[in-house]
Amino acid sequence: MTTEQSLFRPKALQAQQQRLEGQVSIVQPVSSSVLCFCLVFILFSLLLLLHQASFSRKETVSGYLKPSSGVVRIHSQRPAVLKQLYIQDGTLVQAGQKLALLSSDEYLAAGESLTDHLQSSLALQLALNTQKQHELLQSFAQQSEQLSAQITNIKLQLAENQRQQQLLSQRIDIQNQRLLSQQELALKGHVPKLQLEQQQDQHLMLQQQLAEVQTLAQSIRQQQIQWENQLQALPLEQQRQLQQLQAERLSFEQQKTELLARKEVVLTAPVAGRVTNLVVSTGQHLQSSQVLMQLLPESGFLYAQLLVPTRAFGFIQPGQTTWLRFDAFPYQRFGLYQGEISQLSKAVLMAQDPDSPVQIQEPVYQVQVQLNQQFIEAYGEQMPLQAGMLLSADIVLEQRSVLSWLLEPLVSLRGRFQI
Repeated sequence: MTTEQSLFRPKALQAQQQRLEGQVSIVQPVSSSVLCFCLVFILFSLLLLLHQASFSRKETVSGYLKPSSGVVRIHSQRPAVLKQLYIQDGTLVQAGQKLALLSSDEYLAAGESLTDHLQSSLALQLALNTQKQHELLQSFAQQSEQLSAQITNIKLQLAENQRQQQLLSQRIDIQNQRLLSQQELALKGHVPKLQLEQQQDQHLMLQQQLAEVQTLAQSIRQQQIQWENQLQALPLEQQRQLQQLQAERLSFEQQKTELLARKEVVLTAPVAGRVTNLVVSTGQHLQSSQVLMQLLPESGFLYAQLLVPTRAFGFIQPGQTTWLRFDAFPYQRFGLYQGEISQLSKAVLMAQDPDSPVQIQEPVYQVQVQLNQQFIEAYGEQMPLQAGMLLSADIVLEQRSVLSWLLEPLVSLRGRFQI
């Protein structure tokens, strides 16, 4: 043990070995004014951040795409089978262009087509109708010739009758002169009374003959007038009967057309537009009034029809921005699409709209949103939107700062105290 170790205790020596090097400085406490300034600066910065930071209050609603000019539905008038489609979904068609060929033919127990059987019967009736018209024309031609011949003959009889009247008139004049002479001689006693009576009797007989000839002439004239009237009325009667036969023929032709339509009918486009919602295929059996497809008129455009609940309608105004998500195009992959509110409905929609594919669960208002574009960009292509597509939309109701949102409970309490 060394002398130093003997003089000092071991703990003292150990403390000397672990001694820190350097100068000792005494820490002074922070000034209270500096600390207050820092706290005020931090609080002011926080309030400024809360005031500047804002968030949007949104309402998510459902809806669907609707054409501005309406949708033309193409449907079958009766139960039928779709034999052929001339178009595809998305095809642009012109007015009058063929869309589909339908068949609704029925068959008898023997396997014969009912339409063919009825057409054969109608063809026979049409042939009989044609024969009736031909026979009618021949019959009226014969009647016309016969009446014309009778009128010509009766005119000859009337001329002969007039000649006989002239002869009898002349004989009566001669007999009248002779009778006057006999009467003068009888007064002088030169002619017997019997001879005078014979002359008078002959004079009466001539007058009777003239009266009979005149009566016959009158009868002939009446017969002539009757036949002339018949000849004059003959064309009218012919036309009347021909019209009856022609009306009967038109009825047969209409039945024939209806039979052809029952067997096969071609559906055509009533307006120019784009084929959408083609829901049938070749060979499919169709029910009466079943919709085959829809036509979106070429002149129209699509807009979003939103169904906004009454609880969220209060702050919606035209011009507000909406963000649309189409169910057919997931927004996680294809993003959101912007639109602008263009029109608000004035009445609440309570019942289900037959044109709406969205089920209504509560009273709603209809809100129209104008789309910024009529297509979706997917995989480098522009895919057109289609009427009836379902969607959801976020309507930006208002922009609020975080500070106003934090102070909202205090504002609401103030309103309660004022009440």
